[in-house]
Amino acid sequence: MITKKNLQLLLFVTIFYINVIIYFSLLYVLFDLFNLGYIYDHYSTIEHQRQSLDIVTRSMYFSAITLFSTGYGDVTPFGLTKMIAMIQSMFGYILQASFILHFIKINFFHSRNSRGSF
Repeated sequence: MITKKNLQLLLFVTIFYINVIIYFSLLYVLFDLFNLGYIYDHYSTIEHQRQSLDIVTRSMYFSAITLFSTGYGDVTPFGLTKMIAMIQSMFGYILQASFILHFIKINFFHSRNSRGSF
C-alpha cells in the first residue's frame, strides 16, 4: 500500500541519491583538474575527453553507474579516482541496504499497528 510516509521516503531517497551523484562527480572533476586521477572513456578520442563539458558529463555518468553498482566498463578510473570510486561503491551498497531496511521497518510497523496488535 502506498502511504504518504512511503512517498516521502521515496522523494527523500531520490533527492539524496541525486546529491550523492553530484557531489562524487564534483570530486572526480576536482581530481581530474588537479591531476590526481582521471576517468578514461574507452570509446571517445583524447581530444574529446579534454573538453570541459565532457569531463563533467563523464564524471556524472561514472558517478551514477558506480553508485548503483552497474559498472558497464566503458569508463575506467585511474590514479586516486580509483580510491574515490571504491568509497562511492561501498557507500552505494550501504545506502541501498539502509533504505530498504528503513522501508521494511515502516511498512512492518504500519501493518502491525493498523491491525490493532503490537
